[in-house]
Amino acid sequence: MKPILVIFAAVTLLAGCGGGAAVRKSSAGGQRPAWVEGESAKWPRAQYVTGVGSGDDEESAADRARGEISRVFSSAVNVDTSIDETEASVDTDGRKTITFSQQVAQNVRTASKKMLEGVEIVERWKDGAASRFYALAVLNKAKAMAAVSEKTQALDADASQWKARLDASTDKFERAKAGAKLSALLKGRLDLENDRRVLGGGNLASTVDVASAKAAAARALEALDVVVIAVGDHAEELETGIVTGLVASGLMGKRGSPGDKGDLLVESRSGAQTVEGNEKAWKWSRATATVTLKDGREDKAFSRFDVSERAASGDAGEARRRAASALAKSAAEKTTAAIAEFFQNQ
Repeated sequence: MKPILVIFAAVTLLAGCGGGAAVRKSSAGGQRPAWVEGESAKWPRAQYVTGVGSGDDEESAADRARGEISRVFSSAVNVDTSIDETEASVDTDGRKTITFSQQVAQNVRTASKKMLEGVEIVERWKDGAASRFYALAVLNKAKAMAAVSEKTQALDADASQWKARLDASTDKFERAKAGAKLSALLKGRLDLENDRRVLGGGNLASTVDVASAKAAAARALEALDVVVIAVGDHAEELETGIVTGLVASGLMGKRGSPGDKGDLLVESRSGAQTVEGNEKAWKWSRATATVTLKDGREDKAFSRFDVSERAASGDAGEARRRAASALAKSAAEKTTAAIAEFFQNQ
């Protein structure tokens, strides 16, 4: 999903990371170092992850070298996602939505950032003929592995607790809550395992039977009866989009009609309108929806948000279809986020 936060690039996260190694200043001319081509006997790949960057000045070359190292790690740098370009908002009793899965993802990124703080710029060189600067960044694999292993063990400890709570509970909502949190932890662990492989390590034994825990979490979430009720101009598109999004997140959403009951209810009311554009050749359409999520046990709303999308095409019907498709996608993302927040607060 795409919560309303800003992406920081790898270079930003790694800027200023120098460690304790000596940093060489660039020199004018001189023989082209072997590491510029990616190989260095002094910094063997068996012990280091390496990255080479070039730029018009020393600092841009160093930033790009650090960025080359970060790119090889699956969970390294994106902080919760980009600014959402849609006209949408999510509000739960006046509070910004922060899901448990996002918190786990942030923990994983924190571990990766800690690991990447070990990146050092160890060599610099200037190609005098081309007026181009080069930098070599290295990451000690052993030190990075220690940071990843520490966070992996912490996630395992949390996963063990939530698996025990899931097993001990008979309440459908409590089991779903535990299942949602357990699923997020297991996904975070997988991201860190991918980083371990990049560093040359194998899988780290877990205190949790990952396959069994994943299956139990999935069953707990699938047991909930989640009913999607849509009315308005784009009802069919919204129903399809939200149900698809729920299924992808592990919840068995199904279509319903006004008045239907369920453990969780997702109600949407949508509208469409033609929008005037600056160019006559283009037809614009705007699609809007208000989505309300309810706890079926009390028939009480726990989240409500508005979504709006706009699209253009040379054909008015196609513009309307595109706007409806974008609206359904946005509504699905906001719905799954709000449900995750709901379970976190149970």
